[in-house]
Amino acid sequence: MTKLYEICNAALMSTFKAFGDFKVLGKENVPKDVPIILVSNHLSIIDPPLCASAVGKEPRFLAKKELFKFPNNILLKYYGAFSINRGFTDIRAFQWSKQQLKGNKSLLVFPEGTRSNDGKLKQGYNGAIILALATKSILLPVSVTGTETCKNFLQFLYPKMKVRVTIGNPFTLHNIPKDRNKSFINSATSEMMMRIANILPEKYKFNKEIYKEKNFIYTKKI
Repeated sequence: MTKLYEICNAALMSTFKAFGDFKVLGKENVPKDVPIILVSNHLSIIDPPLCASAVGKEPRFLAKKELFKFPNNILLKYYGAFSINRGFTDIRAFQWSKQQLKGNKSLLVFPEGTRSNDGKLKQGYNGAIILALATKSILLPVSVTGTETCKNFLQFLYPKMKVRVTIGNPFTLHNIPKDRNKSFINSATSEMMMRIANILPEKYKFNKEIYKEKNFIYTKKI
């Protein structure tokens, strides 16, 4: 971890201790000594540093290029962010992501592609699954609640909010067809979102259903 990251993380945790309420559930589920892809719901600009602190492995993450303006670009860089052009396939960002998943590293992905405007989990994009296929990485579902009230970077200094980060069971891709067709990738992406939904409170879910392990075809809990 960079020294600046450690300082920023310590400062953020200090402000939460003074003004907010931040707890992590399921930290024992974080795999040790292997690269992992964190997949999380997305409510606020404060989600990436909180996920990073919760998991304990300094994750790299992708952020929309519009955020990389001075002085935000400096903070984003030292938090491990890389810019991505949304709306089409960004090969440069994909190659960078693959490079991060070497050794004992982690990459944070928000499969919804943007922050939820009503707090509820949305349909996910396929990028995380395609990346997991390319790198044979373990996926780790994460859920964040309570950050939807954070609207700007100034609130990092006064985070008067009750935040819970829940870390679910890690999983891998399973029953992968030889041609790795689009139907498989779409189904695996849906299962990934179901695993995130399973660790979210009801008010943040797209429906009230609890998805049982026996119903997952292309992902397997480890």
